[in-house]
Amino acid sequence: MELQLGLSLSTTHNPIDGSDINNKEFDPKEILSLKPWSHDYGCLLDKKRSFEDAFGKLKDASQTLPLLLWSGHPNDEDDDKREKKRLSCRLSKIHEEVLEEDDLVVGWPPIKSWRKKMLRQRQVGDRIVKNRVAAAAGGSENNGGSNSMYVKVKMEGVAIARKVDLRLFHSYQTLTSSLISMFDKCLQLEKDNANYTLAYQDKDGDWLLAGDVPWQTFIVSVQRLELLKNGVMRILSFSFFVVWVFQVVSAQPTDPNEVAALSKMIDYWNLRGKLNITTDPCAQNAIWSNEDANPRIACDCLGSTCHITHLKIYALDIAGEIPSDLFVLKELMDLNLGQNVLNGSIPPEIGQLSNMQYLSLGINNLTGPVPPELGNLTKLLSLSFSSNNFFGPLPIALGNLTSLQQLYIDSSGVSGQIPQEFENLKSLQILWASDNLFNGKLPDFLGTLTKLRVLRLQGTLLEGSIPSSFSALNNLEDLRIGDLSGEDSSLEFLKTQTNLSILVFRNCLISGEIPEQLGTFSKLKLLDLSFNKLTGHIPDSFQDLAALQYMYLGNNNLSGELPANIIGPQLNAIDVSFNPLSGNLPQNFAKVGSSMIVVGTSINANGLQDSKVSGMLRCLQADLKCSNKVPSSSFSIKCGGTGQTSASGIEYDDDSEILGAASLQTSSDNFWAVSNVGNFISNPSPGYIAQTDSQITETLDSELYKKARISPSSLRYYGLGLKNGRYNVELHFAEIVMDDVTQSWKGLGRRLFDVYIQGNRVLQDFNIQKEAGGSKRAMIKKFEANVTTPSWTFTSFGLGKALAAYHFKAHMDL
Repeated sequence: MELQLGLSLSTTHNPIDGSDINNKEFDPKEILSLKPWSHDYGCLLDKKRSFEDAFGKLKDASQTLPLLLWSGHPNDEDDDKREKKRLSCRLSKIHEEVLEEDDLVVGWPPIKSWRKKMLRQRQVGDRIVKNRVAAAAGGSENNGGSNSMYVKVKMEGVAIARKVDLRLFHSYQTLTSSLISMFDKCLQLEKDNANYTLAYQDKDGDWLLAGDVPWQTFIVSVQRLELLKNGVMRILSFSFFVVWVFQVVSAQPTDPNEVAALSKMIDYWNLRGKLNITTDPCAQNAIWSNEDANPRIACDCLGSTCHITHLKIYALDIAGEIPSDLFVLKELMDLNLGQNVLNGSIPPEIGQLSNMQYLSLGINNLTGPVPPELGNLTKLLSLSFSSNNFFGPLPIALGNLTSLQQLYIDSSGVSGQIPQEFENLKSLQILWASDNLFNGKLPDFLGTLTKLRVLRLQGTLLEGSIPSSFSALNNLEDLRIGDLSGEDSSLEFLKTQTNLSILVFRNCLISGEIPEQLGTFSKLKLLDLSFNKLTGHIPDSFQDLAALQYMYLGNNNLSGELPANIIGPQLNAIDVSFNPLSGNLPQNFAKVGSSMIVVGTSINANGLQDSKVSGMLRCLQADLKCSNKVPSSSFSIKCGGTGQTSASGIEYDDDSEILGAASLQTSSDNFWAVSNVGNFISNPSPGYIAQTDSQITETLDSELYKKARISPSSLRYYGLGLKNGRYNVELHFAEIVMDDVTQSWKGLGRRLFDVYIQGNRVLQDFNIQKEAGGSKRAMIKKFEANVTTPSWTFTSFGLGKALAAYHFKAHMDL
């Protein structure tokens, strides 16, 4: 809102025709008593200007001028009462030449510039913008006006303002340098020779820090310039002050040593195509500083110098050893080099990065011992060096990391005992340590780490029993322990761990009965107690596990009947196979979406809708004959694929049925059956069949190897109605999941599993890729087996030693 009063103005252009002699603040005598300023000599002249020279003629007026305007004009700061200091200094003639002729003399008294701006906006506002656009584009036409790009510039601490022509400059750097040089003589009068930062006012009246927008955008929108002392600024408003402080902070230069080191690393890892930094790496709003950027560089600029604090180069297949330049970045707080193909050892200089909080070196090809210097990083909150090829024990110095909350060392290759000093890691919440060669007793001190939420210790050489101190781990949400040897254990320590959602004690020599209180763990979603020595009944309280989705109790000595309502509303799979259970199937065993395996039990399966499965279950029960079949002496299976005939004329049966977390299927002729147990916990939509389009070498039957069954836990094949006698067994393997690509982290994984025939282990920690000399290469393993019952079994187990996935074919001849 504004109030206007029409006043008579001269039609003759005058640099200060915004003056008003009718204004009560105007005093001609006061004006005439002042001496004019000379730009040529930098002093006051004795010769006075006439009234008309200073203010122009006021006749023939035809324009109106706003008499009253609400505050808030962009140039209100022209009237800042704090600027009372006036310096008498000779101004450079070089820069005077760029001044606009009609703006050389300001005159006295000072004319409020917002009055002039109001008139000029009405007269030539549009013309100026158009001319600047044309000048910026290098055009020669003036569109009816001048190509003038003059703007006023002020310097904090210097009373005299100047004007410059932006057409003489082509970058922020040259503009800033020239402006500072222009005011240099005045700066010599200042005691404080501080650094200056260039700010500008745009067309909307907002003050911004120069350099935030492209140069062409800047010269079109800039209205005024001002050089400000770093760290100081006029507070026009609280919000403007906050923005300016942020901009000054982020404008600080980065440590040149860090910039040089970073540049060397970018070249060493051949990252110029992804991280071609040509400006300061700590520049504000740089694309590489975004939280989701990869590669990512972020900085701390709170001091006078910026330092690189975050460096992420994740899953970009960078190769080579960790360079020494990395340790120049001594302020690093977050370093993520995970999922690459780095080799060599971790340099001991890693211990110099004392501010490190998050360190990830997982899924690489690093070797050597784990350096004890990691123990110097006492501010660490998260440490990962999983899935590497280290050797030797864990350094006891890791016990110094008392602030550590997450430790990921699974599949890292370390061995020996878990250091007693780990009992100092009282802040630890997550520990992944599976698939390592740890030996000795399962540490009792783990029970003192009461903040633990996740504990994984599967596929090791650790011995039981499970310490009673584990009863204090009340914050556990995910507990997975497997493959313990030595003494038997019990589940009596499970009393108050009601936060558990995943509980796995697979192959841990657990004896005794299942505690009744386990049925009160209302958050439990997955329960795996298979391959143990459990006895007694399945607790009736298991009927109350409303959140339970997967239950694996196979290969124990559980007896009695299944609870009538054991299949809860969320249960997808239940395995109770190979237990001396009896009675009938649960009331809702046919629940849609659920699967159940009762192979090797005495449970009455007559109610099963699939008569073939019912007959197969009777065939597998001890001392029962498969009366519905003619005894056979051989069979061949194309695991995971459709039936095919080999180059040698062998017909392989179709085995393409999709299996689930607890599934059983029989062949069309009832000669064999297959079952799968287990689910991929981290993959809610797993595929239990793997395939490849690549050619398989070392065989004439490439198509037979292009599909295979995979399983996270155990896969069994049963031969039904076989004649007694001695059989030759051929298992045909090819690694079709893992790649041989040495230039990518995707080729660094490994998969191990065990193979049993008729209950006897014939392959342990079998690695197809290693045994065959690479992936996509066929190989055959041959064995002999005695068959003395109507059934024969071939079993493959993962047992927690990485993913139990594989491709094989079974061919048996009498």
